[in-house]
Parts: sequence; C-alpha cells; structure tokens
Amino acid sequence: MTTLIFDIDGTLIDSVAMYLRGLQQTMRRYNRTYSITDLRFSNGIPSSATAERLGFTGEAATAMVAQWTQDSQAFADTVAWFPGLEAALAELTHRNVAMGLVTSKNTAQYDVDAQRFGFSRFFQTVVRAHDAPRSKPFGDPIELAMSRLNATPQDAVYIGDTETDAQAAQAAGVPFALCTWTTPAVEAPVAHYLKAPADLLTLA
Repeated sequence: MTTLIFDIDGTLIDSVAMYLRGLQQTMRRYNRTYSITDLRFSNGIPSSATAERLGFTGEAATAMVAQWTQDSQAFADTVAWFPGLEAALAELTHRNVAMGLVTSKNTAQYDVDAQRFGFSRFFQTVVRAHDAPRSKPFGDPIELAMSRLNATPQDAVYIGDTETDAQAAQAAGVPFALCTWTTPAVEAPVAHYLKAPADLLTLA
C-alpha cells in the first residue's frame, strides 16, 4: 500500500470517552439523562447525525452541537495519542508514505484537535464531516481523500476503529484495517487487524 487514510477518534487519539462524557453533560443541560452506553451510538457518525437522532433539528441542532463541543473540552486533558502512534506516523512520513484523514468531526471539532496534536506534521489532506456529499458509512469521504492524494482503491487502505469505518471502506472499495486497541472486532469485512500502532508499518 502507498496511501494510508485514517480515522481520528479511537484510531489515533483516545478521545472517544471525552466526547461521550461531553455529550452526556450537554444532555443534562437539556434536562435529559443518558448513560454513557446509551450515547455510544454517536461514535463514528457526524455530530449533526447525533443531534438528529437525539431529536434536534435546524438551529437547535447547531446550538446543541456547539454546546457539545464546548462541554467535551472540559475532559480534553484526558485525551492523548495512543502509545506508539506518533512514532509510527513519524516513520511512515520518513518513508514518504502519503497519508490523509477522514473524520466525522465538524470543522470546529477538528480544529481543536489539529492544533493540540499537530496533525499537519503527518497528513497531507483532511476530509471533515460534510466535506463530501455523504458522510460515513458511505464511501464518499474516503473517495474524496483518495482523489486529493492521487490514490486508487488498489493502493490505499482505510484505518479505523468502528463498524461505520469498516462500512465506509467497503463502500469505497478500499481494504479496511481495524485498530483493535479500541475495537476487537466488527461485522463488516476487515483486511488487516492491527494489534499495536507499530503494525501500521506493515501496511506501507
């Protein structure tokens, strides 16, 4: 493979809990009580889709998502790179491997993490929520990233941690690599099971 395209949350950084706890806090502001388990459906889908599933539309959805982004930052200190990932990305960069990001984060959410973690050191392009006509689990965002990176499904792989990621890779006709440090198994096809970040080096 010559082109690696990555999800972010649960793949590069251990931020899933941050967003779940933030969403839980936001829902309390609306006098709604949810367990973390109740809110796990939000992992891997755009924040706008989460808002819709929770019954928010239009300006109310925009306001809720903005509040969710703000509330999540209260837990930002708990988020870090998964151990070994920075080193693996640095080595892939040294090998001149083309790399991109496909995420369900909106622009505001992405910019917070991009500034903190310095994604621009490693990735040549990023496809955020709504940059493509359809979001994951459709293949559109991965196809857009491949187009920007001058890649084809034959020389690319999508790396993620959710069923939604696996479905998007399948829809785009791209092999999927599962980050088992977050999710041990999914139902959609998996071409590569990654046990540790160092396994990324075997893909390039």
